[in-house]
Amino acid sequence: MDRTAARSGPAPEGGAAAADPDSEVDIATGGAAEPSGKHGEQRVTWAELFFDLVWVFALVQISGLLAAAHGPLGLAQTLVLLVPLWWGWMSATLLGNSAGVALDRPAIRLMLFALAACGLGMTVAIPYAYQQHGPLFALCYVVMRALLWAGMRKLPLFGDLRVEPFGLTLLLAGPLFLAGGLTSGAARTALWGAAAVMEVVVPVLFGHRLDRFTFETSHLPERFGLVIIMALGETVLAVGTNASNSSLGPARSAALAVSFTVIVGLWWTYFHFGAAAVRHSLETDPVQARIVRDVFNYGHFIYLTAIIFIAVGLKKICLYPMAVPHSLPELLLAPGAALYLFGFCYSRWRMFGAAGVSRFSAAALCLLLTPLALYLPMLVIGVLVAAVLVGLNVFEYWIVTTGRRVLFLHMPHWKR
Repeated sequence: MDRTAARSGPAPEGGAAAADPDSEVDIATGGAAEPSGKHGEQRVTWAELFFDLVWVFALVQISGLLAAAHGPLGLAQTLVLLVPLWWGWMSATLLGNSAGVALDRPAIRLMLFALAACGLGMTVAIPYAYQQHGPLFALCYVVMRALLWAGMRKLPLFGDLRVEPFGLTLLLAGPLFLAGGLTSGAARTALWGAAAVMEVVVPVLFGHRLDRFTFETSHLPERFGLVIIMALGETVLAVGTNASNSSLGPARSAALAVSFTVIVGLWWTYFHFGAAAVRHSLETDPVQARIVRDVFNYGHFIYLTAIIFIAVGLKKICLYPMAVPHSLPELLLAPGAALYLFGFCYSRWRMFGAAGVSRFSAAALCLLLTPLALYLPMLVIGVLVAAVLVGLNVFEYWIVTTGRRVLFLHMPHWKR
């Protein structure tokens, strides 16, 4: 791809595939999206993969913190920590996409290593972020944000914009994180919660200022597919660690088998249909920045959060397969699966103006399992969630291979 042309001009007009929810080939067939026809596709670099290692550690830490959470407040505090970690990874990915071939130059590599160092500091602080390690978490995040903003200003993504989401978020959320790091207790939770809300809201309000820019269309789908693999890998680690540290009787062996089935179901749901559709949408939508903002940024944050919920739920199943849940972490499997599937409904709506009936129905089924989890052994809920995921993927495969029409819930295609 011609990197200069990709950054200097407005996005092309048209994009019929993005406007017609029934015209997408990739969701319906599961086939890989065709390359854009432009030469020199950008691939993920070794430096980016090294950078990702820190975020694998971060997912392990977040999952562990959530597994020990006490009630809704603990859940909310964990999500508040996940938001800046996600926005840091997301921003570094956009930095790499904007850098193009320069991404493999020493200066950009050193930038990624500096960002990874900041992420490592944040990750080390996670278990005691609301105690003695709060200042470390806040300082590392603000430094990472400042480095990202400085790096972006040197690249063509922002062009001549004076007000853009990255700088505005640093200006608004940065002081709140620092102030929260210097306080304690409820004040820290409130300040960091407000900062996390800023992180989420600012791209919605000001992200349209980047709508005239385009992005390299092979790099982003690969990067975001990798973050799903990272999250699933953390789930395998959580399940395997708990299974290997316990005696494997019949119940725990069954829990291990069910957990692996759930993980495979999650992988299949994303990579057999979803990944190709996202790339197709990025290649054909007339406003690529909207797909990056809505589907890659918000949609994949939903997937990531859901997989963390599922990882915690599966971890508890492997520990206490026949126990009835009595704490919030033990109840997260079914709502996590529902959130994951609803995430696909949201993403498809943002891409094509409609949600698939099959995935919406499967998400609703998982949501209905949540109150049942209060009365049934965790292994039973695991079996039911696994059955929903397997049934969904078998049904979608049957629909595609038999040439039947895919049913959609059409909704207003609101474009912000």
